[in-house]
Amino acid sequence: MSRKRALITTLGLSLMIGIAACVLVVSASAQTGGAANQIVIQSQETNTGQIMVDTVIAAQDGWLVVYTDTNLSPRPMIGWAPVHKGVNTNLKVNIDSELAEPAAILWAVLYVDRGAIGQMELPLIDGPVQENGKTVMVAFGTQASPAVAATPKAQAPARPPQTLPSAGASRFPTAGGMLVVLGSIMVIAGVTLLRTKA
Repeated sequence: MSRKRALITTLGLSLMIGIAACVLVVSASAQTGGAANQIVIQSQETNTGQIMVDTVIAAQDGWLVVYTDTNLSPRPMIGWAPVHKGVNTNLKVNIDSELAEPAAILWAVLYVDRGAIGQMELPLIDGPVQENGKTVMVAFGTQASPAVAATPKAQAPARPPQTLPSAGASRFPTAGGMLVVLGSIMVIAGVTLLRTKA
């Protein structure tokens, strides 16, 4: 009977250690940031009806929406494009040039696709991505730098690419990490069984 009790105790301890390890892995993943949401865009001409976004990193599928002000209501929205989970590069966004031209600065805002997949449902269902209590958005100028402009004209000084700093978006650990933890539990249980039989 004492062998059985020792085995049960050891298995229980192994299970508790495994659970604690999983909690630590999840906690560490949340603190180090997991998948960050990020927008990188340069100042550019807006009279072509399209802008180019260098990079959008999204923790999940959604939308990149362009606004003429930070109100984020449908009225100042002048264009959008779908983004996929992960890294999106050289993203083309069709915009209303007539609404963009008077503005010296536009805002690119990342939204999450929460409702019907692939259907933009702003503002009630699909909402702006929030990290650390702030909306993931970046301002950019509406005039290209002199080296990029097609014709010389009076322009505002070129602004460097605007990048939202990487911020924490918690996520669960990868399957590989979980397998390592579960494998460790199995090894501990196996060693314990061998000890109790000897």
